[in-house]
Amino acid sequence: MSLSFAIFCGTSLHKTAFAQFVPTDILITEAPIIDPEFDQANARFTWVDSAGDVWIGNVDAQTGNFDPLDGKSIAVDTGAVPVEVIGNGPEWVFTSAGPQIVYTKFDNSRYALGRALQQNGVWIGGFLENGQGRFGPIGSLDRSDPAPRISYIGRDENRKQVTFWRGLDEPSTEEVIPGSQPPGGRWVDGKRALVLTERVGSGRQGFMYDVDAGVLEQLTFDAGIKKAIFMWQAPEYGNEYLFFTLIDEKEIGIYRKIDGVWTKINTVKPPSTGNFLWSPELLVYEGKSYIFMVASTSRDQASKTVPTDIWLAGIDPEAPFYRQLSDATSRVRKDPEVFVTDDGPMIYYLAFLTPLTSAIYRCETGL
Repeated sequence: MSLSFAIFCGTSLHKTAFAQFVPTDILITEAPIIDPEFDQANARFTWVDSAGDVWIGNVDAQTGNFDPLDGKSIAVDTGAVPVEVIGNGPEWVFTSAGPQIVYTKFDNSRYALGRALQQNGVWIGGFLENGQGRFGPIGSLDRSDPAPRISYIGRDENRKQVTFWRGLDEPSTEEVIPGSQPPGGRWVDGKRALVLTERVGSGRQGFMYDVDAGVLEQLTFDAGIKKAIFMWQAPEYGNEYLFFTLIDEKEIGIYRKIDGVWTKINTVKPPSTGNFLWSPELLVYEGKSYIFMVASTSRDQASKTVPTDIWLAGIDPEAPFYRQLSDATSRVRKDPEVFVTDDGPMIYYLAFLTPLTSAIYRCETGL
């Protein structure tokens, strides 16, 4: 999966009832759009093309189609580093002044942090102050936040590659997240904190870092190599914070704080033919939490030839729920993202038609 982490949490959008769910893959576009990141509230997405141009495209909320199909509605910036080079494209940062976009730019032959924002209705892109030698920015997603944050990768004073964080417009706040290594972490909505995994002994465990207090808290202590951690407020648990993490790339653990201790309350493992799981992402819809993911028969996430499937799972240990969203067509599916149309949540994914050509498909969730 890419380093991008797009989610949508909604509780009041209309859904279409399905008497019997039938998995269906729907081709959206054969334009070479890789790693689109959605801004649900404004029905749009951002991405970077192979030439390094950053774009905004629109989504038709009724049909779920891209407008225009090539994703090139608004030109945002040039000179960005393509996904094929760095493994991640532009990301949204939500702020009280409106959404902005962060990405990696070429600064001559080096990487640097880029940022685009709207000024007088026009998108203006450029370098982020004191962002030289940094790359792969991930933004906080609190829409009313007057002090948004980003995390990103760079090298510390010992030339070791680490994860930093800073206030988006406050370069003086830059700080190394203790013990961190790429690919970094995800910001927790509603908290000035991020979750990430770090090496512990011969494995990896889940951690949370409070950027204001400077406190690193270990969240998991059980067996298994932890990756792809995500924390959110679960409506079915009274909006308590829960988190999930991928374990050994084969199952997903769900954790809840019980009597002050983070405790695994469920293990999610879809009944797929593929034993390996990638790219787990969160969907909260009509008061329930779901996880969607890629299932594969291969551990090789970089493969552009091994067919994969898209699955949806519930988190409730008392009501197990699994649904294969992709149809029976053999496709190489990667990097699923969610956008909620007027007919409910749709999962969009990148499909490699050949190792050199790709397309964007979507599949219904039936929710």
